[in-house]
Amino acid sequence: MSKKFITIKENSSDEFVEKKSTFITHLIRIKNEDDARDFIQKMKKKHYDATHVCSCYVVGNNEITRSSDDGEPSGTAGAPMLDVLVKQGIRNVCAVVIRYYGGTKLGTGGLVRAYGGGVINTLKKATLVERKDAFEVKVEIDYSLNGKIEYEINKTNFIVNNLEYADKIIYTIYVMEEDYEKFQNWIANLTNGQFKILSSKDKQLEFEIKE
Repeated sequence: MSKKFITIKENSSDEFVEKKSTFITHLIRIKNEDDARDFIQKMKKKHYDATHVCSCYVVGNNEITRSSDDGEPSGTAGAPMLDVLVKQGIRNVCAVVIRYYGGTKLGTGGLVRAYGGGVINTLKKATLVERKDAFEVKVEIDYSLNGKIEYEINKTNFIVNNLEYADKIIYTIYVMEEDYEKFQNWIANLTNGQFKILSSKDKQLEFEIKE
């Protein structure tokens, strides 16, 4: 069974002050390592006067993970930030925490809590989604079967995305990968075999994770 693929729906930011140091956290959704690198450089340029611009990112199912302390003591910034993303199963996300030093040292434990906490707090403000593998299936049926299909499909987990009205009705239906065989049997039984699958292609769907 494949691991859950959880990411953020939209970019998220947060800011807090700890012992006069200001910490600004940004989480952005990325597709690849280049997206992460570009964003980190953008933040370094924008916050050129910051004391530290620490970062981490995860691409895919932990296929690529990177972190940077950017001058903070080794293991006190980028690593705890990355640890939050990995432990919560967050994928395809880049995190950047910008620090403006306020004159009071936080110590090793304080830095770990501040940088890791910045990511935790920003994740709480974000909407998380789970990405699932599915199929986009186009099915052609006679008009006489439409009422039956409309009624019965509401009892299933299949998702009607579109309807086309031509000589026959063409349903575009999203079916979870693990339910595809179940769907084939369902449509065959419901129509007594009077249907035609026009196409079936891979599709990735995203569902909001509710608290």
